[in-house]
Amino acid sequence: MSFRKRILIIDDEANVLFVMRDALAKLGDEVEIVTAQGGHEAMRKAVATTFDLVITDLRMPDLDGVELTRAVKTLNPGTIVIWMTAYGYHKVSDTAARLMVYRCLDKPVEVAEIRRIVREALEGTEDQNPIAG
Repeated sequence: MSFRKRILIIDDEANVLFVMRDALAKLGDEVEIVTAQGGHEAMRKAVATTFDLVITDLRMPDLDGVELTRAVKTLNPGTIVIWMTAYGYHKVSDTAARLMVYRCLDKPVEVAEIRRIVREALEGTEDQNPIAG
């Protein structure tokens, strides 16, 4: 990665945010990691600044990941979005394709896998095919 990338991680579970932040912090100074514990908090942050990558849970009580993705893509169509869910993403795969979601991941996500996927997404080394994983 040639310059510092901003990543926003959204989940309603604090422990998931902690694990994800810790895992991605190991990518080094090339990334700035911001977290939000819910969709509304994430929207406030997305309005205030641009993010290169958004990683969001799909099911959250205040604003779900699909609506959050629509809003983020409206603000900045170039933002890369990764969805995470513990409920399977096959029911929303058509929506993911329409919204140009980079990947859909089943929880729990392995630390090494999320680091690899984030690195690929930010470097553009993998085909930007929605729901490729």
